[in-house]
Amino acid sequence: MPGPRRRPVVIPPGGGRRVGNVEFLALSEHTPHFNLSIITMAAGRSGPELHEHEDEDDAFLVLDDEMTFLLGDEELTAAAGTFVLVPPGFEHTFANRTDHPVRMLNIHAPAGFDLRIMS
Repeated sequence: MPGPRRRPVVIPPGGGRRVGNVEFLALSEHTPHFNLSIITMAAGRSGPELHEHEDEDDAFLVLDDEMTFLLGDEELTAAAGTFVLVPPGFEHTFANRTDHPVRMLNIHAPAGFDLRIMS
């Protein structure tokens, strides 16, 4: 028997739930399958320390200019439109080395990242 019917989720521009420079659009309460957010990195700022996610894919789509990723021992300059998929257990971080803010779409699958960052 199917579970309760869920309703579509519509978030207007700027209407997501914000935690620092992360605007969450798809939350764990919306779907257990993934979290979706927009990360806005200020000029010259770095993301989190080099880290890995044990059970999550962590995906990024660079929306503006470029972002620098550290993927294990490899450094990658990712221009706008570049998609980066980091599998579970792979160390990674990122930095904005430009002189203006850069935005990235970020997807964590399965969901749960929002619950950790908002607690």
